[in-house]
Amino acid sequence: MLKKSLLAISVVAIASGCSVTPEVIAPQSLETTAMSDIAQLSQEQSVESAISLDQAIARAVLNNRDKRLKSLEAALSQGQIDLARHEMLPELTASAGYSKRSEYAASASVNFTDGEPDALGPNPAYSVSQGRERDTQDVAFSWNILDFGLSYVRAQQHADRYLITKERERKVVHNITQDVRAAYWRAVSAERLLSKINPLIEQASEALANSRQVETQGLRSPLDALYYQRELLDILRALQALRQDLMGAKTELSALMGLKPGTQFSLVDVSNPAFVVPELSVGLAEMEEQALQQRPELVETHYQKRISAAETKAAMLSLLPGIQLTAGSYQDSNEYLLNQDWTSVGAQVSWNMLDVFKIGAERRLAETREALTEEQRLATSMAVLTQVHLSRIRYEQARKSFDLATQYLGVAERIGEQTRNAAKLKRMSQLDLIRESLNTVLAELRRDVAYADLQNSYGRVFVTIGMDLLPQDYQSLNVEALGQEIGQRFDQWQHAAPSQQSAEVAAPVESSPVVASDKTS
Repeated sequence: MLKKSLLAISVVAIASGCSVTPEVIAPQSLETTAMSDIAQLSQEQSVESAISLDQAIARAVLNNRDKRLKSLEAALSQGQIDLARHEMLPELTASAGYSKRSEYAASASVNFTDGEPDALGPNPAYSVSQGRERDTQDVAFSWNILDFGLSYVRAQQHADRYLITKERERKVVHNITQDVRAAYWRAVSAERLLSKINPLIEQASEALANSRQVETQGLRSPLDALYYQRELLDILRALQALRQDLMGAKTELSALMGLKPGTQFSLVDVSNPAFVVPELSVGLAEMEEQALQQRPELVETHYQKRISAAETKAAMLSLLPGIQLTAGSYQDSNEYLLNQDWTSVGAQVSWNMLDVFKIGAERRLAETREALTEEQRLATSMAVLTQVHLSRIRYEQARKSFDLATQYLGVAERIGEQTRNAAKLKRMSQLDLIRESLNTVLAELRRDVAYADLQNSYGRVFVTIGMDLLPQDYQSLNVEALGQEIGQRFDQWQHAAPSQQSAEVAAPVESSPVVASDKTS
């Protein structure tokens, strides 16, 4: 009874000790983590001079968090390849043990007659074959040939998945390039126009205050004064909305470049914008060909096809018999053994014979899987070709829109000049002058937006082709050197065809030696 009570108490104590209690994270820990995150995210690169578009892209590529995330995913895939290599190695297990008994394991033997053991006599003779204390050591080697084959195929798949992550990293770089290009020209436009909007707001506010004073003094018809004030308020509302829309442009660019919010920097194209129209020296047929060869999404489908083929191989291999090879060296301190050291080798074959009935189903599944992968590749190819055509159309339309916006701005500036001259001669009111000044600012904004759209459309053409903007060793370069490389690549894009540029594009990262060939049989 006492033993049962002690056993019950022990079980209860162990169960209580193993229970898990939810533990809320302490506020101090959250505060420490938050401060650490702020310090880490606030690490900024020095900005010593005005930033050009090339340098903005270089900063974004080197510092952008999304880009770093994709790089870490690629590193994780590389680590999985290394693990897959180790899974192909045989197992080598070393073990040691010690045991001690309170009494000898003595036993007696009797004869076995007519299917029944004889009765144990009154004075049986006991024998011992093992001491009360013994220790053992052994080193055993085992290798399953079927597991080796499966591990090799899995390693090939991991290698292809690693290459897929590198293609997705390329895609992120393409997206970052486009985002930075759009944000850069938007920030240039904002910085140029905000310096003109703020004085215009002050001028309209002053005119509104004067009108209210005139209305109060009764120097003008109340209805005329209210009409005048309403138009001024409409202008102020438009100016405020425009300023609100432009004020965040530089912050967006700063975030893309990985700079701390609030970092002061200037942009090269603000003081002297060139507004050069980029020329597209490539034919549509060549664009289609290059896109089908270089787009990250399409390259990824080729790797997916190899993965599907490898999955078929793995499925077929799993149906084969398994061969287990073993070898080992053993030692036992049992004093009753004649040989306390010995070696052992062996081989074992095992096969689930019912797997024969799965062969047909596995083949049909493999054919369906590969057909699905091929159809996905063709669908992606069609989508890419559509994007190529749309990018070309949008570029042409963006050129026309920019030309029209430039002409519109020229007319608006001439009207503004005429209005200012008339206002000096008291032939036009201050309201007319403010209104035309607003129209000129809006026309300039439309011209800047049209130029930004033209630049984005031009860059989108090369993104849809799949051209890489970065050199192969870009991660080892600093911002200035990488910016120069990007500028040179932009010049090459504008003056050379993609077929001439593709040889200079950053080559994909070399795969691991375990990568299989392109054969999908």
